Amino acid sequence: MLSVILLFILLCSFFIGKRRGLILQLVHLLGFVAAFFVAYKYYAPVATYIRLWIPYPQFSPDSPVTMLIEAFNFENVYYSGIAFALLFIGTKILLHIVGSMLDFLTHLPILRSVNGWLGGILGFVEVYLIMFVLLYVGALLPIETVQTHLNQSLVAQFIMNHTPFLSEFIRNLWINNPM
Repeated sequence: MLSVILLFILLCSFFIGKRRGLILQLVHLLGFVAAFFVAYKYYAPVATYIRLWIPYPQFSPDSPVTMLIEAFNFENVYYSGIAFALLFIGTKILLHIVGSMLDFLTHLPILRSVNGWLGGILGFVEVYLIMFVLLYVGALLPIETVQTHLNQSLVAQFIMNHTPFLSEFIRNLWINNPM
């Protein structure tokens, strides 16, 4: 079921990007890149700070998540992922507001023939990348139902494990070098 939802969201993102057009969608995609950079640059100090505010969940010894926790320092990965997500989403929202102010650019006659299609492609890419980050954060949540849905979804597994460059980058960032 999660796979169907993810595919539907990706399809809708193409049409939203097509409606926005190339220029406005490019502004949104650049906002994604900037949000990713801010999150990458500042997640470690924020992770240290949020340890004081967000409690680390406790698990029962028979939980299947316990094996994952024992494999590596899951607490550091947990806080790194939350800090990254908070910074990413907060920055993305701020830049999305700024990008919305540039709505008048969609009416420029430049590149009118390919404006919609290129905007659609960029819209798809933007939502795919956002989905990638959210799925990885979801994979870090020690909630059994979330883990079950992620493991059963072929689309979620494909996005998390086979996205060029980013799959390995996030794995190294959060798991091999947390904080």
